[in-house]
Amino acid sequence: LLVGAPQAPALPSQGANRTGGLFACPLTPELSDCWRVPIDEGVDLQRESKENQWLGVSVKSQGAGGKIVTCAHLYESRHRVRQPLETRDVIGRCFVLSQDLRVRDELDGGEWKFCEGRPQGHDRFGFCQQGLAAAFSPDHHYILFGAPGTYNWKGNLRVELLNQSSLDLLRYDDGPYEAGGEKDQDPSLIPVPANSYFGFSVDSGAGLTRRRELSFVTGAPRANHTGAVVILRRDSANRLVPEAVLSGQQLTSAFGYAVAVLDLNSDGWMDLVVGAPHFFERKEEIGGAAYVYINPAGRWDSATPLRLNGTRGSMFGIALSAAGDLNQDGFEDLAVGAPFDGSGKVYIYHGSNLGIVAKPAQVRG
Repeated sequence: LLVGAPQAPALPSQGANRTGGLFACPLTPELSDCWRVPIDEGVDLQRESKENQWLGVSVKSQGAGGKIVTCAHLYESRHRVRQPLETRDVIGRCFVLSQDLRVRDELDGGEWKFCEGRPQGHDRFGFCQQGLAAAFSPDHHYILFGAPGTYNWKGNLRVELLNQSSLDLLRYDDGPYEAGGEKDQDPSLIPVPANSYFGFSVDSGAGLTRRRELSFVTGAPRANHTGAVVILRRDSANRLVPEAVLSGQQLTSAFGYAVAVLDLNSDGWMDLVVGAPHFFERKEEIGGAAYVYINPAGRWDSATPLRLNGTRGSMFGIALSAAGDLNQDGFEDLAVGAPFDGSGKVYIYHGSNLGIVAKPAQVRG
């Protein structure tokens, strides 16, 4: 079990007090056998700052034999240190590791920081915050990075090829792709306003808009004050082009804080679940929601969601995950986190041929 600890104390070599870290916990009855993964050691204080960088804010694995990614979205690139015009750019960075949690090949290490060297300033890439969300595509070919601070906090999504085999090396012209254009760097290509936090959550799947074709999903929880989720595809100009925009239904509900792509009804079309942890209805004691969209054969403009509700103040929907087929009935299942429901709970919902079973099958906490 890999655990991100973004508030973990710094290592002695990091020149900081608190940097965050990644921990590995064997699945044993022991409570104290977790160990800190030895990454991100050392620092060059003339070029960077790791203080409060939040390493471990996102952690994703490809599964057995695959890669791991973990990010520090508040990592700072420094210029002209101790000079009158010193600047600090909160670009963020990510680490990719091999299955033994070590740097094994040229893909591994902490050089995944696409905003480095780009134009500075809050209206460009100076507050990029790459890695607040990160993910791998289900075909293992791509790695996804959300960068919600880009373009005056409009946000950005970047997708890069993760070369793993000789076949992948033949895809030399395959990306990287960005919602603002990897070459264009044009925020007008992104279909949400400034301060939307586009890239706050990320996922992907084949069969969202066309069968067997990969699409990418990202949340923008402050878009138009209600939040939004955007489905995108790659084009030949290194852009991620919007295909559908789903809008939140309540002001300040943070719709898009979390997203999950899974096939709940096993019809070959990937369904979408969107978390809105700040949703509330005072009279009904509801706090937090997860919107379940059963895919209408790629025609998202006709999709009507089912809303799953949490208890008052629970932040239900702050975390979502496709949980696999837990009960072995042929339908994928969903896990929803509610960290302030009592001392914290996880709700398990089963898929079915009709979509999702609205009553939770399990509540763990």
